[in-house]
Amino acid sequence: MRPKHVPFRLSLSIFSTFLVIGAYVPFLPLWLEGRGLNSAQIGLIFAAALWAKIPVGLMVMSIADKSGHRKRLLIIVAAITLIGFLMFPYLHGFTAILVGWVIVGTLLTTMIPLADSLAVIAIQRLNVDYGRIRLWGSISFILISFIGGYYLEGRDSDAVLSLLIGGSVLMMLSSFLLPDLKEPPRTTSRLALFDLIKIPGFVIFVFTAAILQASHAALYGFATLEWINAGISKTVIGFLWAEGVLVEILLFMFSAKILNRLSISGLLLTAGIAGIVRWSVLGATQWVPALIAVQALHALTFAGTLVAAIAYITKVVPKDQSATAQGLYDGLAMGFIFGIAMVIAGRGYADMGASVFYVMAAFSGCGLIGALLLRNRLGDSLPSGHR
Repeated sequence: MRPKHVPFRLSLSIFSTFLVIGAYVPFLPLWLEGRGLNSAQIGLIFAAALWAKIPVGLMVMSIADKSGHRKRLLIIVAAITLIGFLMFPYLHGFTAILVGWVIVGTLLTTMIPLADSLAVIAIQRLNVDYGRIRLWGSISFILISFIGGYYLEGRDSDAVLSLLIGGSVLMMLSSFLLPDLKEPPRTTSRLALFDLIKIPGFVIFVFTAAILQASHAALYGFATLEWINAGISKTVIGFLWAEGVLVEILLFMFSAKILNRLSISGLLLTAGIAGIVRWSVLGATQWVPALIAVQALHALTFAGTLVAAIAYITKVVPKDQSATAQGLYDGLAMGFIFGIAMVIAGRGYADMGASVFYVMAAFSGCGLIGALLLRNRLGDSLPSGHR
């Protein structure tokens, strides 16, 4: 495969994976409700998949490091995901759907760290720009959100499965087109996780990045509800969400230059400061111009943290441990710690309303402290940039 084709094929895989994710995040609850499940049961189903991300993700990513094969695993996971969604019409009742989603939803979310681990190899060997690959995930998410909404208008809830199955077909096909970039398999039977925690600063890094990502819990869970209660129109709310995705695309486009200027720890520090400002403003006001201003900080709080995390794994983590490192970051950031943050956000919003965003600002403050500790621990040894 010609090196110039690698970024396109990686981008296609990211694009198709986010078609599925962009369909299930807003629309799967509609299907679950159509199956007669109540809000508490729906919440438990999603929470169970979040908690399962760490053991399942670490298992899959450990296999990737042990075998050296990323593409083969991506094909297998994509195929199981497709088969799972094809079986969904036959699932009835809370228990069956819970088991089905824990299997399918948890494996689906391993597609991203697996694809990112393949991208890490491409970055190291071919000097590709990760940000310009990852931005296609954001573009895909926007497209499926709008197209899916139009498609589902006037149809029953089972139409949601058509979106999920269609996206899964494309996801599996794009997996076959991925570059077969391999790393030599680990020569030791010891789990890569035990080697990772010995890397100076790694534990600080992974918890710092995870806490910064988990600070978004109240935003994802309760911002729309709070803005509706404040009398903001759904059109404006849609614009606010779209703005967040658009600015993250811009950061992905220029991520290499930003990293070279700020360094990895500098970008994490900036994400922490931006989070403190963003969540403090959301806790203090629902004035639309202020909301528009701080939604632009999504480029730093979300995309900036992600870019810094990939750059750290690329530059610092040994090759035979990189997949496990990616899985651990994803499992903590969008699984275990995010789940804790979501529980805190839910209880906090019930008790204090919009003031729960001050708690999210405290999360960002913890991330800021972690970034400072990381910089002090590693000093100038922490590389700047990922290309």
